[in-house]
Amino acid sequence: MLVVLLTITSFALPVAAIATTATEIPQSQEVGVDHQGTVTLEDLYEDGTDQFQLQGTTELDAANWQLRYVKLNGDTTRTTFTGSSFETRIAAEDEIEQVEIRITGEAPPIENYTYDPAPSFLFANLSKVVGANANEVGSWETRPFTAESAPARAAIESASVAAARTDDQADDAQVERAIRAYENENFELSADLAADAESTARASVQSSQRNRILLVGAVGVVAVAGIVGAVFYLRERSGPNDPLS
Repeated sequence: MLVVLLTITSFALPVAAIATTATEIPQSQEVGVDHQGTVTLEDLYEDGTDQFQLQGTTELDAANWQLRYVKLNGDTTRTTFTGSSFETRIAAEDEIEQVEIRITGEAPPIENYTYDPAPSFLFANLSKVVGANANEVGSWETRPFTAESAPARAAIESASVAAARTDDQADDAQVERAIRAYENENFELSADLAADAESTARASVQSSQRNRILLVGAVGVVAVAGIVGAVFYLRERSGPNDPLS
């Protein structure tokens, strides 16, 4: 019985994953502009496999993959691939302990300008393949933008924050119109509508703040007047020996 329990426990242990470190992979990237990101892989054989196929895919245009293999003795070798994918063999017998993958490419055109969720594309996906089994090592998404769409999106985001501070449905409606213009790729109109919504919302907030200040001041004046009136009233009713007189 003890042997059976130990066997079941061994299968329950989690499988160690390849360690990944990603640097310079952008959160956003301008369409048609080159950008470079790097992913470093370590702990390559921690799951007990001594060789596997490393696969990579991307949606970048004109993609270029530069792989740098670091051996146990510090020596390095390099391989270059072009296109939307690559595949290479990694084996412990080659004494490879680290792989650095540098990918360069252009953000692809935006097919559908949605505001929420924002469009995105696959900057890089890496998988470890052993036989018929493929396990994802890591995946990184990036938001594309253009010189025209970015200012409009920023204006909508700013207007949304301002409108959220008011209860005016007209401000919310103006923001929605800005979003519709953005999704129809009318970015100049979108930015104008968003700016108008933000200006109106900020004016509404400032007006509300002034009204609150005036209200507090009026309440204070009434309170002071009430106190003064009460004092005079009590003095009128008091006798000559009353401490209020």
